[in-house]
Amino acid sequence: MNIQWYPGHMTKAKRAMADKLKLIDLVIEVVDARAPLSTRNPDFEKMFANKARMLVLNKADMANPAVTRRWVQYFEKQGIYTVSYSAVKGNAKGLQRAIEEAAAGIYDKFKAKGVNKTVRALVCGIPNVGKSAILNRLVGEKKLKEGNKPGVTRGISWVRLTPYLECMDSPGLLWPKIEDEHAGAIIALIGSVRQEILDEEELVYHLIKILAEIAPDLLKERYKIEELAEDPYELLQDICRKRGFLMRGGVADTERGCKTLLEEFRNGKLGSISFEVPKEG
Repeated sequence: MNIQWYPGHMTKAKRAMADKLKLIDLVIEVVDARAPLSTRNPDFEKMFANKARMLVLNKADMANPAVTRRWVQYFEKQGIYTVSYSAVKGNAKGLQRAIEEAAAGIYDKFKAKGVNKTVRALVCGIPNVGKSAILNRLVGEKKLKEGNKPGVTRGISWVRLTPYLECMDSPGLLWPKIEDEHAGAIIALIGSVRQEILDEEELVYHLIKILAEIAPDLLKERYKIEELAEDPYELLQDICRKRGFLMRGGVADTERGCKTLLEEFRNGKLGSISFEVPKEG
């Protein structure tokens, strides 16, 4: 799916983040646990090349737990301190301990110099991966604006977690040109792109095609279908018939079917789904 959405506020936010980098000791990158590769901004590698890094696989409650554990191991092998988390159901104290553990080397370096300095962490990621929601859980109150759509956070905000740990929330940043169509579809499906620019029916065809490949049993069970049609359009029509989404003359109401399928996917009614599985080795 061809996605090109890079609004002006992202360019402004990227510059603002670059200006603040000299203050940052630790970068906490938040990704979606269902698609940890597709939801990583490739520009971050260059931006944060000289910074201590931590990766949070958020929305783990919506992903396959066994696959998420494999992702944690995958990134740990690359030398990236990684944890899985759910901003909805997770233990905020446990995540704070993990952040402090990721920053342990930084604290030790300051102590060796006889300084008890506050560690400053930047929380970053693409839109709608849950950065602000995570920080609100860590703080214990809704200090930062959050919402299940992209572009909610427009500016930079600081929150203090402990006397020696501060975190900076930042706007979600995509990269200017998303060339991988599969990654573009996933980013659109999880709500990281403004939905008004998308073709909803095309998006649902991508969802059906992906689910038929990675989770066929979930589709069969949810929509009571014995055999999945290979063509996404035919499969969508089968789903409409099973749900009784029919117009005059028995014609499948695919518009209603699209809206229902997207809504049920985003509300987790299709079950725990991981779009990506780490390669072995």
